[in-house]
Amino acid sequence: MRDQRRRLFLTAACLTAVLAACGARPTSSGGGGGGPSSTGGSTRTGGASGSGGATSSGGNIAAGGITSSGGVTSSGGASGGTTESGGTRAAGGTTRSGGTSGTGGVTGTGGSTGSGGATGTGGATASGGASATGGTTRTGGSSDSGGSIATGGAATGGAGGAGGSTHAGPWKIMALGDSITGFCYPQDLSGELTAGGYTNFTFIGTVTNNQGGCGTPSVATVKTEGHGGYFATYLMTNSPPQSGKGTLAELQDWAAEKPDVVLLEMGTNDVWSSIPSANITDAFGFIVDQFRSQNPGVIFFVAQIIPMHPSSTCCETGVEALNAAIPAWASGKNTTASAVYVVDVWSAIDEASYQPGSSWTTDGVHPAPPASRLMADKWYADLIAHGIP
Repeated sequence: MRDQRRRLFLTAACLTAVLAACGARPTSSGGGGGGPSSTGGSTRTGGASGSGGATSSGGNIAAGGITSSGGVTSSGGASGGTTESGGTRAAGGTTRSGGTSGTGGVTGTGGSTGSGGATGTGGATASGGASATGGTTRTGGSSDSGGSIATGGAATGGAGGAGGSTHAGPWKIMALGDSITGFCYPQDLSGELTAGGYTNFTFIGTVTNNQGGCGTPSVATVKTEGHGGYFATYLMTNSPPQSGKGTLAELQDWAAEKPDVVLLEMGTNDVWSSIPSANITDAFGFIVDQFRSQNPGVIFFVAQIIPMHPSSTCCETGVEALNAAIPAWASGKNTTASAVYVVDVWSAIDEASYQPGSSWTTDGVHPAPPASRLMADKWYADLIAHGIP
């Protein structure tokens, strides 16, 4: 019995111990929840957000801002490293070799087209234009295309010069104009050329007028197309016929003589009749075309006409207006095949002293022998400058 109570006691104690061991779990579980709080200390791993401070490595955000991958930020750093390969952009700095387009600046050598500006030396052909004496100087001055007269002139003039050495047979020269051409200058010019050793020429035309008293009888038979009273503007038509003033039919006959060179001194009668300068230069163009239709290579020397004072009120203003218009007209009419040169005959004679009863003129219009010789000097200088004859 006693043993039985002892066993019962031992069993109860054992059960009490078992229950105490089992009940210890719930009790410590209340305080133990704080234990997981210590896992809440794993919030300190949240302090691993400090590793999120690795987000400062996320400063590698610059790198890719792959920040979203947090830790991968370090790989972001790696890609940041690739930014160093982006530093190979410095190789992109080889674009500086693109700066070798600076060598493209060698197009500056293309500026050696500036040497093409050596065409400016072609402008030296303007010296050819200079051949058209003072008048041509005004030509060049008068317009850029006037410069072109010098150019075209020089080009053809050069050809003319060459023509001087290669021209087949004598140069056929026609002095064409009104009564002023019918006076002495053609005879004086012929004498000057011969005296200068130039003999490869002949003057052609259908008239020999008023040359007996010119002082050079050895060449008194010089031929011309000098027609007293003729107008440049009347040569453009046959309708109505203008007897004593010129007609188209006559002009065509003169062109059919096919001169190599025409010395045109005309317009005095037109000015005297107050015909506008533009009409007169239009007539000059028409005359040139008629001769070109017969000889495409004909060369024209066109005079800026001599002064004119038949009275105190007439006509120098008109003379000077026409002379001022001639260079621009000549520039537009000049071609490489058929040159048109301007000859400043007007400046050969002092305008103020070209008065009736003077040593230069008896009537203020027609030149006396001393004035004709000065005119011949101008024609001579221009012909020789262009290699003719």
